[in-house]
Amino acid sequence: MSRKNFFKNNSNGTDLPALNSNKNIVSLVYIIQFLSLFTAGTLLLVPLFMNYIFRHRTRYTWLDSHFRWQIQTFWFATLFYIIAIVFGVIPFLGWIISAPCFVIATLIIIFRTYKGWTTLSKELPALPENETT
Repeated sequence: MSRKNFFKNNSNGTDLPALNSNKNIVSLVYIIQFLSLFTAGTLLLVPLFMNYIFRHRTRYTWLDSHFRWQIQTFWFATLFYIIAIVFGVIPFLGWIISAPCFVIATLIIIFRTYKGWTTLSKELPALPENETT
Protein backbone atom coordinates (compact mmCIF):
# COMPACT_ATOMS: atom_id res chain seq x y z
CA MET A 1 0.00 0.00 0.00
CA SER A 2 1.40 3.33 -0.94
CA ARG A 3 1.77 6.12 1.57
CA LYS A 4 -0.66 8.22 -0.44
CA ASN A 5 -3.50 5.73 0.13
CA PHE A 6 -2.61 4.79 3.70
CA PHE A 7 -5.28 6.97 5.30
CA LYS A 8 -8.06 5.93 2.95
CA ASN A 9 -10.21 2.88 3.55
CA ASN A 10 -10.94 1.28 0.18
CA SER A 11 -14.50 0.26 1.04
CA ASN A 12 -16.02 3.57 2.11
CA GLY A 13 -13.32 6.24 1.85
CA THR A 14 -13.08 7.04 5.57
CA ASP A 15 -9.82 7.96 7.23
CA LEU A 16 -9.39 4.97 9.53
CA PRO A 17 -6.08 5.81 11.24
CA ALA A 18 -7.12 9.44 11.65
CA LEU A 19 -10.48 8.42 13.13
CA ASN A 20 -8.79 5.98 15.50
CA SER A 21 -6.32 8.69 16.53
CA ASN A 22 -9.16 11.08 17.30
CA LYS A 23 -10.92 8.37 19.30
CA ASN A 24 -7.73 7.96 21.35
CA ILE A 25 -7.66 11.71 22.00
CA VAL A 26 -11.27 11.63 23.18
CA SER A 27 -10.44 8.69 25.49
CA LEU A 28 -7.44 10.55 26.90
CA VAL A 29 -9.58 13.61 27.57
CA TYR A 30 -12.11 11.48 29.48
CA ILE A 31 -9.27 10.00 31.56
CA ILE A 32 -7.82 13.43 32.37
CA GLN A 33 -11.27 14.80 33.23
CA PHE A 34 -11.76 11.97 35.71
CA LEU A 35 -8.27 12.38 37.17
CA SER A 36 -8.95 16.08 37.70
CA LEU A 37 -11.20 15.10 40.60
CA PHE A 38 -8.07 14.05 42.50
CA THR A 39 -6.18 17.26 41.72
CA ALA A 40 -8.77 19.70 43.10
CA GLY A 41 -9.84 20.57 39.56
CA THR A 42 -6.50 22.06 38.54
CA LEU A 43 -6.08 19.41 35.86
CA LEU A 44 -9.52 20.24 34.41
CA LEU A 45 -8.10 22.94 32.13
CA VAL A 46 -5.92 20.47 30.22
CA PRO A 47 -8.84 18.56 28.65
CA LEU A 48 -10.58 21.84 27.83
CA PHE A 49 -7.56 23.05 25.86
CA MET A 50 -7.22 19.64 24.18
CA ASN A 51 -10.88 19.78 23.14
CA TYR A 52 -10.55 23.20 21.56
CA ILE A 53 -7.28 22.25 19.83
CA PHE A 54 -8.39 18.92 18.34
CA ARG A 55 -12.13 19.47 17.82
CA HIS A 56 -11.74 20.73 14.24
CA ARG A 57 -10.37 17.31 13.21
CA THR A 58 -13.65 15.59 14.03
CA ARG A 59 -16.08 18.04 12.47
CA TYR A 60 -19.11 16.24 10.97
CA THR A 61 -18.25 12.89 12.59
CA TRP A 62 -19.80 11.14 15.55
CA LEU A 63 -16.72 12.05 17.61
CA ASP A 64 -17.56 15.75 17.37
CA SER A 65 -20.41 15.21 19.83
CA HIS A 66 -17.92 13.79 22.34
CA PHE A 67 -15.80 16.94 22.13
CA ARG A 68 -18.91 19.05 22.67
CA TRP A 69 -19.96 16.79 25.58
CA GLN A 70 -16.54 17.22 27.23
CA ILE A 71 -16.56 20.99 26.78
CA GLN A 72 -20.03 21.18 28.32
CA THR A 73 -18.85 19.02 31.22
CA PHE A 74 -16.10 21.53 31.96
CA TRP A 75 -18.41 24.56 31.86
CA PHE A 76 -21.22 22.95 33.91
CA ALA A 77 -18.77 21.82 36.59
CA THR A 78 -16.98 25.18 36.59
CA LEU A 79 -20.28 27.01 37.09
CA PHE A 80 -21.04 24.99 40.22
CA TYR A 81 -17.46 25.29 41.50
CA ILE A 82 -17.62 29.09 41.14
CA ILE A 83 -20.98 29.23 42.95
CA ALA A 84 -19.52 27.06 45.70
CA ILE A 85 -16.44 29.26 46.07
CA VAL A 86 -18.47 32.48 46.11
CA PHE A 87 -20.85 31.21 48.80
CA GLY A 88 -18.01 29.46 50.64
CA VAL A 89 -16.63 32.76 51.87
CA ILE A 90 -19.89 33.57 53.66
CA PRO A 91 -19.90 31.94 57.11
CA PHE A 92 -22.57 29.43 58.07
CA LEU A 93 -25.40 30.09 55.60
CA GLY A 94 -22.98 30.29 52.70
CA TRP A 95 -21.41 26.99 53.71
CA ILE A 96 -24.82 25.33 53.57
CA ILE A 97 -25.09 26.40 49.92
CA SER A 98 -21.43 25.87 49.12
CA ALA A 99 -21.10 22.22 50.18
CA PRO A 100 -23.88 20.88 47.93
CA CYS A 101 -22.51 22.91 45.01
CA PHE A 102 -19.11 21.23 45.38
CA VAL A 103 -20.83 17.84 45.51
CA ILE A 104 -22.95 18.64 42.44
CA ALA A 105 -19.90 19.78 40.46
CA THR A 106 -18.06 16.59 41.38
CA LEU A 107 -21.05 14.43 40.45
CA ILE A 108 -21.35 16.26 37.13
CA ILE A 109 -17.78 15.30 36.25
CA ILE A 110 -18.22 11.69 37.41
CA PHE A 111 -21.55 11.14 35.65
CA ARG A 112 -20.72 12.88 32.40
CA THR A 113 -17.29 11.24 32.16
CA TYR A 114 -18.79 7.80 32.76
CA LYS A 115 -21.66 8.33 30.31
CA GLY A 116 -19.37 9.77 27.66
CA TRP A 117 -16.81 7.03 27.99
CA THR A 118 -19.41 4.26 27.78
CA THR A 119 -20.96 5.75 24.65
CA LEU A 120 -17.47 6.18 23.18
CA SER A 121 -16.68 2.51 23.79
CA LYS A 122 -19.90 1.61 21.90
CA GLU A 123 -18.82 4.02 19.13
CA LEU A 124 -21.97 6.09 19.55
CA PRO A 125 -22.27 9.89 19.66
CA ALA A 126 -22.42 11.41 23.14
CA LEU A 127 -25.33 13.63 22.17
CA PRO A 128 -28.41 12.82 20.07
CA GLU A 129 -28.21 13.90 16.44
CA ASN A 130 -30.48 16.94 16.81
CA GLU A 131 -28.35 18.40 19.63
CA THR A 132 -25.01 18.29 17.78
CA THR A 133 -25.81 20.95 15.20
